[in-house]
Amino acid sequence: MKLAVKLSLFVFISSMIGIILMSVSFYQVSKSFYKTQLQNDIEYRMKAHREVIEEDMSEHTLHHVVLMEKRGPNTSFIIFDSGFQFLESNYPIPTEQLALYKEWLEKNSKAERTEFVETIAHHLPHIWSLTPLEEDGRVVGYLFIDQDTGEFELAKTKLLAISVIMGVFTLLLSAVITVYLSKKLTSPLIKVRNSTRKIAKGEFDVDLSPRGNDEIADLMNHISSMAEQLKEYRDSRQQFLSNVSHDLRTPLTYIKAYAALLKEEKSSTEKDIKEHSTIIHSEAIRMERLVNDLFQLMKLDEGNFTIVKQEIDFSSLVANTLQKVKVNAEEKKVELIFIATDKIIANVDGERMEQVILNLVTNSLRSTKPGGNIEAILKQNSTKVILQIKDSGQGIPEEDLPFIWDRFYRVDKSRSSKTGGSGLGLSIIRQLIELHNGEISVKSRLGEGTVFTITLNKD
Repeated sequence: MKLAVKLSLFVFISSMIGIILMSVSFYQVSKSFYKTQLQNDIEYRMKAHREVIEEDMSEHTLHHVVLMEKRGPNTSFIIFDSGFQFLESNYPIPTEQLALYKEWLEKNSKAERTEFVETIAHHLPHIWSLTPLEEDGRVVGYLFIDQDTGEFELAKTKLLAISVIMGVFTLLLSAVITVYLSKKLTSPLIKVRNSTRKIAKGEFDVDLSPRGNDEIADLMNHISSMAEQLKEYRDSRQQFLSNVSHDLRTPLTYIKAYAALLKEEKSSTEKDIKEHSTIIHSEAIRMERLVNDLFQLMKLDEGNFTIVKQEIDFSSLVANTLQKVKVNAEEKKVELIFIATDKIIANVDGERMEQVILNLVTNSLRSTKPGGNIEAILKQNSTKVILQIKDSGQGIPEEDLPFIWDRFYRVDKSRSSKTGGSGLGLSIIRQLIELHNGEISVKSRLGEGTVFTITLNKD
């Protein structure tokens, strides 16, 4: 069953239940109010008639009282004598009905009495009222009224008719709601369903074009965003696999080629053998570095990578790490500068933070020309430790800055893993910093250099 039909049935059934409950409640309240008012009215009339008759028991007075009760066929007003013999009535009374009245009078004649009596099935009870007439302390007759409730029965019929009309109106309203919901609600949902089917098949180019500000439009926006992210993920995965294949193929080609030379050239000199072996070893090291980076990145993505924090002298960690690249810096004639305000203690994984610093400094060293400098500036405040790696290198173009954290992204497109890193370093660095609940940011200007800022919690 379609959603629009379900909602329409829900609206129809709910409305019908509401109409029925409202009608029944209104009927019961109205009936109770009508019966109370009718009883009070009859008791007041009977009391007034008794007082008039008891002052003057003449035939003229009796006739006048009876005449006053000629209100309509719904009311039977009868005067009996003390022996329950008929004296006068406002309308002719059938003998059988008169006998019923007498029987009731004989049972209830000791005092004034008003009660509702069931006379017709599926009809409101009639109200019967009795008032004795007294003269000199003795009963000389009885006043009796049988008041029908036909007027209220007519109102009940009208109420039923109104309920039927409202039910038909509700049915028509449900039909209108069905049509409206089919266009307004189910149409975009069907569009969403078809789009999610396309996404499940790997087709991420979906155009939902939501309208309005409601929840469905919000859902469509989220699905469009999800499709875009999945497309980016698919494209980045394909690019990732392509880059991995390329970066592995290059060293494998060198290793295969030079291994073949060593195998086939029987008359190779010792110098050739040494050169070929050196190249094979270098390419093997490059492959090992790439595989290690991939393995580390995989563990980071899967959440299986753990860090072991402990309080260490962060100043000494930075100084020792810079010492490891000092020889390379001197060879390239780049000055390494370490600036620290004082001894700084931080709760970090020393091995991983050394990896982060070493990677950033190595990247800076590649992009800095001879005569330049690299500064490591360490400072702290009450809760944070802040490390800046600042170089005077060639800088990063502004349009490349948002993508430097992407895997295998290289600012210099001509640079390969042979002349540069694996292209995974900054992605690994960012995840390692996030595992420390820290932040890393970058600022750079082309031709002026780059500054990486790492912010860590002390505790």
